[in-house]
Amino acid sequence: MSLQRFTLLLSCIALCLLACSSPLHAGLFGDDQPVEAEAFLVGNSSGEGLLAAVHLKIEEGWHVYWKNPGEAGMPVEIVWELPEGFRSLPVEYPFPERFESGGITGFGYRDEVVLFSRIVPEKPSDNRIFPQSGFPLKAEVSWLSCKEVCIPGSVSLDLEADSSSQANRDLAAKFLGRIPLQGDASLVVERIAAVREDGSGFLEIDFSGPDARNVKDFFPLYPEKGIDIKGTTVQGGSVQLPLSAEEAPERLKGVVVTERSAYVVDAGVDSREAVPASSAVSGSLPVMLGLAFLGGILLNVMPCVLPVIGLKVFSLVGSDPLASGGHSRKTGRVHSLVFAAGVLLSFWVLAAFVWGLQGMGQQIGWGFQFQSPVFVMFIAAIVFAFSLNLFGLFELGAPVVSGKIGSVALHHDVLGSFVSGVLATTLATPCTAPFLGTALGFAFVQPVWVVFLFFTVIAVGMAAPYVVLAWHPAWLKLLPKPGHWMFVFKQLMGFILVAVVVWLAAILNAQVGSDGMFSLLLLLFVIAFCLWIVGSLTAHGASLRKQLVVWAAALVFMTGAFLILISDIGSGAKQGIEADRSGLSAAGDNNGALWQEFSPTLFEELLEKKKTVFLEFTADWCITCKVLEASVLGNNDVVEALHRPDVVAVRADWTSRDDAVTALMQRFGRSGVPLFVIIPHGELDRAVVLPEVVTVDMLLRELERARE
Repeated sequence: MSLQRFTLLLSCIALCLLACSSPLHAGLFGDDQPVEAEAFLVGNSSGEGLLAAVHLKIEEGWHVYWKNPGEAGMPVEIVWELPEGFRSLPVEYPFPERFESGGITGFGYRDEVVLFSRIVPEKPSDNRIFPQSGFPLKAEVSWLSCKEVCIPGSVSLDLEADSSSQANRDLAAKFLGRIPLQGDASLVVERIAAVREDGSGFLEIDFSGPDARNVKDFFPLYPEKGIDIKGTTVQGGSVQLPLSAEEAPERLKGVVVTERSAYVVDAGVDSREAVPASSAVSGSLPVMLGLAFLGGILLNVMPCVLPVIGLKVFSLVGSDPLASGGHSRKTGRVHSLVFAAGVLLSFWVLAAFVWGLQGMGQQIGWGFQFQSPVFVMFIAAIVFAFSLNLFGLFELGAPVVSGKIGSVALHHDVLGSFVSGVLATTLATPCTAPFLGTALGFAFVQPVWVVFLFFTVIAVGMAAPYVVLAWHPAWLKLLPKPGHWMFVFKQLMGFILVAVVVWLAAILNAQVGSDGMFSLLLLLFVIAFCLWIVGSLTAHGASLRKQLVVWAAALVFMTGAFLILISDIGSGAKQGIEADRSGLSAAGDNNGALWQEFSPTLFEELLEKKKTVFLEFTADWCITCKVLEASVLGNNDVVEALHRPDVVAVRADWTSRDDAVTALMQRFGRSGVPLFVIIPHGELDRAVVLPEVVTVDMLLRELERARE
């Protein structure tokens, strides 16, 4: 440390000691402080508790310090006098700016800043609202303000219950937007490596995600031994911190600031020689692609997809693919390729949506489209129309098309295969097949070409079994011969599709309530009536012109009804869903287990209390989630394990869009539900992410290990 730094540091310490004696402090500096402070109320809710703000107005040319002041200085501190039974969570600091003075680098604030304190009950409670009888609250605020000289300051503030004004709320919103985000997929740490070159060294932090190209600066959360904060450089999507010692820290915590926002960085340091970021991606890429392919194959046996896959197997049997030398075998092969094309195109459309949403900084995950009530309503209408076709209400007949394809297939058969591929993909997305969660969690934070590659491999895996059966018809010998059972099977599949519609209606009810359910039922009535008219007017040899006119009129009428009815529900979730999220509650399920509803505040509080947390990520539209809840979480031994006083069960509901849930899910390397995570004693670094296929014994074993 240079003499200049040492002198400045001693001066800061001496001045802070002088601040402890108010008469001496007044004598030295008088009442003309360069900082003014006031406290005001931001919010007080049953879910989040009381959020208080301390506003510091700083004279021009002066500055105060962040939680890590840099090479010298003292942070702003807030100490609350609270009634018994309440406590304050750590102060929330907006991201700072960097300033240099006399060769010393500091982190802090100029002009003005608002710091936030959240006050909650000491014991977990359904109602966290702070009582009116507890006001006014007293806070002791202290700081060190510097210009050419440094002046310590402190003040005792009163927080009144009626101190929330529109101007204060606007000011709070401005600085709340500068609080660093945790676990946000817009910026992901790829790696932190300690690099040694020519006797010098530096820490290199590589980022990925939509905001990686906008990185501006990095601030360590705490003074890190061995890091020279003055030499921080930013190049593209990476930050370099010079090392001033032989050994690098084992872990780095800090805040990275971009053009759009700020993000918390908390990751281990790789002390090995650096490798290019592209090599790090490609090294694990083959393994992840293999998992994606296996996951695509297993999507075929997910409860969401079985009805449509059953229809395609039925078409294979019905076309008698074992007939040698005939058109049936060629027809089966053509249909298998068309079905695969429908699957592939659908996955490419999904990949394009992912790319577009990532570019806008949105939080997304596998099955994200089912968070839209409009999409759920549309899919329910399509599936219902398929079921009516299976019941024989209408047929999709059309003349034989000309050309080479026309010699082996009817036009409506080819179209049906393509639409079946699209529908199978659509219904597959609510469920995460085994192996697929890990692969997608990796893919969703990679460059766009990796995202498209992953979706392509998943599509190939999903379509592969059907294509293989169509091109090797001898393997179908185990299936029964065509006969009357096919008509029974066809109608049975119609009932299964109706069951899918009921499931989708339940999802819509969870998202938008009874009004959305009524709109859906009315739409299904319109569709049934229109398709009955189509079936009546296009049967018995109707001309092509008549068929086209009838179908066009029916489609216009059904589309109009759909557009009118969705205007009542919009594209968002139920009104008040965010308010419900903030007002969290504990509720028992049908099996007697007590679940806390996830919120970022609750999660941080449980980690601070060193509780063992069992996290379930679920959604009403995920059938696999419901199966696991009934078969695994409903087991008496599991319920008993979750009832233990040192274990807290938290349910993160992803039925409607929730960026906080998405960010936390992606922090664990996953992008879809179901997902189970166990956090032993609040230690996030030791979190155990369970596989997609979870058994009772596996869950009990991991819970027991976490308690040790």
